[in-house]
Amino acid sequence: MAAIIGYISEMIPYMIIVLPVILIFRFLYNRLRGFGKPRLPREIGVVGFLLFMTALFSQTILTFLYTGPAVTRTFANINLIPFRVFQDNYYAITELNYWQPFIINFLGNICIFIPIGFMIPLLWKRFNRFWKVALAGLGISLFIETMQLTQARSTDIDDLWLNTLGSMIGYGIYSLIRRLYPQFVGRLTKIKPF
Repeated sequence: MAAIIGYISEMIPYMIIVLPVILIFRFLYNRLRGFGKPRLPREIGVVGFLLFMTALFSQTILTFLYTGPAVTRTFANINLIPFRVFQDNYYAITELNYWQPFIINFLGNICIFIPIGFMIPLLWKRFNRFWKVALAGLGISLFIETMQLTQARSTDIDDLWLNTLGSMIGYGIYSLIRRLYPQFVGRLTKIKPF
């Protein structure tokens, strides 16, 4: 739990720093596109999504912001064996009684992408399809893992499917909310409630 709180506390300063930039960008974007008065719930959602992406990138691809464990750049830090995460976590739990890799590397990689799978279709109706959200999650994860190849970080093929699974779960949550609370979804997108 302390590690999760540590990651969150490291994200917050960067979110605060970038917030004025995002607000100015959204203001100019809406003016240049000729949109009238923007809908406040949607704007809050878009700003929230951009802040979340800033937080995610601050901990995954911006090397000068990274404060986690140091990793030397070697091929040993690249895992190309699918599902190795199960073996590594099993060993850590059963042999070392060490749960942090399971919480951070396994559950964390899933949970960190749930907001992506939830927010993308909620805010942009053209992504209101399961396969599009899964592809977006995979694409964002692939971008992060590719960027980490050039940094003092590890790159893991398991992160790709764990992150994509997280985006799929997020889409499932979105679908459930869309069915239960269509008015809420209607305020954030142009999709007609059903």
